This record gives sequence, C-alpha cells and structure tokens, in this order.
Amino acid sequence: MKLFRNQRSKFLENKKIGNYLAYAVGEIILVVIGILIAVSLNNWNQNRKEKQQLVNIYNIIANDLKNDLQEIEKIQEFYKTVAPLYGKILNDSVKRVEYLMNPQLTYLTIGYPEISFNKRGYNQLVAFNSDVFEDSLPSQIIEFYTERLREIQVDDDLRAQDFKDNYSHYKKNYAWWADLISMKNSQGFIEYALNDPDYKNRVASAHFATYKVFLPELKKFKEQAEVILEEIEKRK
Repeated sequence: MKLFRNQRSKFLENKKIGNYLAYAVGEIILVVIGILIAVSLNNWNQNRKEKQQLVNIYNIIANDLKNDLQEIEKIQEFYKTVAPLYGKILNDSVKRVEYLMNPQLTYLTIGYPEISFNKRGYNQLVAFNSDVFEDSLPSQIIEFYTERLREIQVDDDLRAQDFKDNYSHYKKNYAWWADLISMKNSQGFIEYALNDPDYKNRVASAHFATYKVFLPELKKFKEQAEVILEEIEKRK
C-alpha cells in the first residue's frame, strides 16, 4: 500500500490526471477483488464447517438407529417367544396345569414390553439450517422419522390402551385381582380364563393390536432404518 501511495503522489505531482484516474480505478478493482476473495474464503470455510457438522449429525443418527434396532430385535424376539401362548388360548387348547406352570399365560393381557426411540440426531437435523444439503438424504431421514414414529405411536397407543382397559376391568370386577398381581397362583383367574369367553376376547384383542398392527410397523421401521444406515455409511 505504501508503494501505491507513492505512485499516486508522483502522478499528482506530475499532473498526470489520466494516469492517476487509471491508477485509481485499478486500485478500486484490487480492493473489490480482495473483498471478493475474502468473502469466498469465508463462505468456503463456513461450508466446510457446516458439512462437518452434518457428518457429525449423521453419526449421531446412525448410533441412534443402531440402538433402536437392538431394542426392536428384543421386542420381536419376546413376541416370537410368546406367540404360541396366544395361539393356544385362541385355539382353546390350554390346560389348567399350564396356567399353574407358566406365569406368562397369566399376563398376556396386562403386560407388554415398552419401546422408546432415540431422536437426538433427528432433532439436531431438523434444527440444522444450512444450504450444504447436496443430496436428498436429510429430507429422506426427516420423512422417515416423521412418518414411522407417527405410525408407531398411534399403534403403540392402541396397544397401551388395550392393556390399560384390561387392567382396569380386572381390578374393578374380580376378587382374584389382588392374588394375580401379587404373583400368586390365582385359582379364581384360572377359572375365569378357562371358562369365561371374555378372557379369550381380550387375548384376541391383545394379539391383534400386537401382531397385526404394532409389530408390522416395527418391521417397517427396521427395514427403512437399515437403508438409511447404508446411505450414511456411504457418506463417511
């Protein structure tokens, strides 16, 4: 800049106005170029930071989904184990001694494994305002969570309400309820389960809410989550 000032002074001393104007224009151009370079560097650096932040969010989402898939597998395995018990009750093939020997037959209508989903990465992605989305993966992830969690919540609420109704019904109407929830052999409950069609109806309702509604939604979540995990892995 000192060199430029000296040159400008010489032009003015020699009254070379044309040269001075040319120099002034050149100096303005240099300043503009410098500003453009600075802005470009700043934008490049900001984009680089945002891309890294997006990668970090992807990593969190991947960990969230892996944990969710583990929970889903546990629930699927549980319901795979108890599926024959539902079948025996619905086919009227359970014997009295089986109720005494297998407590799971007793609690099919009042107990169920719960599930909660990890949404830390999803919430960060929704809050992430950026122009660095170079493909459709962020939109795909947001759509996946929005749709699947909504459907699962609706079905899980149905399942929960069904079991809540059973709990309330038994509590209000049957003297054997205290023995049942105390994990005692309840002869009163066994008589009810063997002879009252109400119990079979409640088992059928629980079976429908679980196997026909809830578990298929978990399967969809699992399949789509695995696709998203593959897409995230490609971007590492």
